[in-house]
Amino acid sequence: MPSVIRPVFLALALLALTPASALAEWRRAESPNFIVYSDGSERTLREYTAKLERFDGLMRRALGGGPQTEIRKLPVYLVSDGRALRIALPHLPDGIDGYYSNSDSDIFAILVRGQSDDILLHEYAHHFMARNGSTRHPGWLSEGFAEYFATATVSESGKATFGLPDPGRQYALQQNRWLPMDQLLRAKGSLDIEGNTARGMYYAQSWALTHWTLSDADRVRRLAAFQTAVTRGQDPVEAWQATFGLTHEQLTAQLRAYVRGPLRYAELTIAPVAPTITVSILSPAADTVLLPMINARAPNVDEVDGPALLATFRAASGRFPDDPLALVALARAERQWGDEAAAETALTRALERQGDNLEGLLLMAAIVEERGDMAMDETEATGQRRLAQGFLRRALDADPTDYRIYAALARIRRGAPDYPNDNDLLTWELALQYAPQVMSIRADTAIAMMEGGRYDDAIALLGPLINDPHGGSGVQWSRNLLQEIARRRAEDAEDARDVED
Repeated sequence: MPSVIRPVFLALALLALTPASALAEWRRAESPNFIVYSDGSERTLREYTAKLERFDGLMRRALGGGPQTEIRKLPVYLVSDGRALRIALPHLPDGIDGYYSNSDSDIFAILVRGQSDDILLHEYAHHFMARNGSTRHPGWLSEGFAEYFATATVSESGKATFGLPDPGRQYALQQNRWLPMDQLLRAKGSLDIEGNTARGMYYAQSWALTHWTLSDADRVRRLAAFQTAVTRGQDPVEAWQATFGLTHEQLTAQLRAYVRGPLRYAELTIAPVAPTITVSILSPAADTVLLPMINARAPNVDEVDGPALLATFRAASGRFPDDPLALVALARAERQWGDEAAAETALTRALERQGDNLEGLLLMAAIVEERGDMAMDETEATGQRRLAQGFLRRALDADPTDYRIYAALARIRRGAPDYPNDNDLLTWELALQYAPQVMSIRADTAIAMMEGGRYDDAIALLGPLINDPHGGSGVQWSRNLLQEIARRRAEDAEDARDVED
């Protein structure tokens, strides 16, 4: 974000801290598959949450899905407008009203409340697709898939439709200049496209291409071959022509004709979904710190103005000195951009008031583990790591489905002489079970499997990394690890022959 813009966000954040401002009341709704936050009415919050649950039922029925006990509930943040959205994610360009993110730090969706249901369902479709971490998809297919299901309808009785056309996308396809299809095929995602109109066409053409592909069984088979070719390193435009027999110009002509004709959609009936939804009211500090906390956890440091966030959270803690939410927010900012001793003091106070505060326990464990890593005495280092493990066990009691806890527990054990033992490997497997879409977790689990001698499991885990259609350093890293696995397997076989001799 340009530096000239940063003071604006700081001013907006601090404006909410003035005594004259009225604080919005934030609520938290919990259902079988979601945790939804909103500063709107309870009725709207319940409606959104129920709608998400019905949509999840449709996605599972149409595409399959594991048992609900095997997933972590998805946090969803509903915000009032684009300004609020960009307090949480300042890097978002104009024209985007929703965002889905998965990383080491969190998996969540955030969107502007009150827009059409399309945005809500679009972001959840991303999550559902990403949760199947066995494949990495081209950017157009990821966005097109989300658009394909974004217009789905699911009634309370279970009658459902999906694949319906979006009138806005159809209008854009008829009235606006199309992006060159070679650009569409090669783009990693919508953020690669500059300009609101061009980005809108990226979504519209991605939807059209996905709809066209999914409407014919032979094209579905060719899509699989196309993706295989791309993940093996072939240029997307060349791979498309080889698998579909169409140049990108011919593809444009086919798509233009397709969207002008009658478009089919699917209908089915699912079991009625009537979820239990529990709503609670968050503390007053939520209106000041909840959205900036999302920004503070951003995995990309270029998307964060640390000093501005630190100022916001220090002011919030002064206004809400006994509120665990404000204290944990302050601790995160102090640790990253301020005084680590102040961070630990704030966390201690927060956990005294709310012993099961998950974010606070994770953060305290990280601080204590880091202190152990820097200890000069091994006895002191071991003691600190055990203390960190204690905080993480408390975090597991608070939420046994949070992948971040398992990953932290496994990483603490890395320096142990018996690492990785069977329990370490199980811990990594649980981290991956709850976050299959987070590629860093997948990579760490593959390394642990290799070091534990489970070579076939390590190779299987590397598939989505090696087969990333976007390429990048992760592909080469995965190939190097495959070579290391082959080397170790050969050494083990040689050692076994020596023992027999």
